[in-house]
Amino acid sequence: MESDIVKLEQIGISYGKETVLDNITMRFPRGKLIAITGPAGCGKSTLLKIAAGLVYPDRGRVQINEKDIFSISRTELFQMRKEIAFVFQDAALLSNLTVYNNIALPLRYHFNPPEEELDRKVNEMLTMFDLKNEKNLFPAQLSFGQRKLVSFARGLIMEPKIIFLDEPVAGIDAIAREKMVNKILPLRDDPDVTAIMVSHNLDFIKSSADYIALMYNHRLFTYGKRDEILKSNDPILQRILSIIIDEEAAVAEEILGILTGH
Repeated sequence: MESDIVKLEQIGISYGKETVLDNITMRFPRGKLIAITGPAGCGKSTLLKIAAGLVYPDRGRVQINEKDIFSISRTELFQMRKEIAFVFQDAALLSNLTVYNNIALPLRYHFNPPEEELDRKVNEMLTMFDLKNEKNLFPAQLSFGQRKLVSFARGLIMEPKIIFLDEPVAGIDAIAREKMVNKILPLRDDPDVTAIMVSHNLDFIKSSADYIALMYNHRLFTYGKRDEILKSNDPILQRILSIIIDEEAAVAEEILGILTGH
């Protein structure tokens, strides 16, 4: 029987008069890959950051391993964060640190291991993500895809029990995308790791997710196993999925126009 590692209860948040999330309740089962998707502007990334404890909601609560992350002590939260990683949509690398030191940062901060052990683990990540030639470069010297790979490597070096990924394959070149996908897919088969990601790429979601949370108009429209969602005959659900597909196609066309000058 699956147990839930993350629980969201009646989450709500507004920015000024704008509602971003409205009464979201869902549970994420342990050892699964869950995709949160929906049209642009429906609150997906905000929900992900709330689930990870990076943004405080106006209402509701978040539990990780049965602990309310917004009411536990700072010491408990610090210990909890050792088992959580977040891969940001914009990579969020420190501009004054090299690739090597960006990847090493969480390990130094949380554990401060001997330099030999640190070097071994960082080099494992550099090899895994094919970044050894970039180890001494700074973020400004990397492509956007490379920066996102570094961000993912920085998350995985902690061997997290929960990893949050915000649009991991969006806006990156084909080579980086293939590398990213090849590192995300094995997470499905690791019973000790729960991956929760935001993505509007339905093809990627079809090949990777165990569960899908479909959001619309700042609410959770439906949530369930991947095939149950994608094969549903519900006309409203299918309409929402078509909106997501149209938005993705529009973004791809815009990028192509920028590259070709048309």
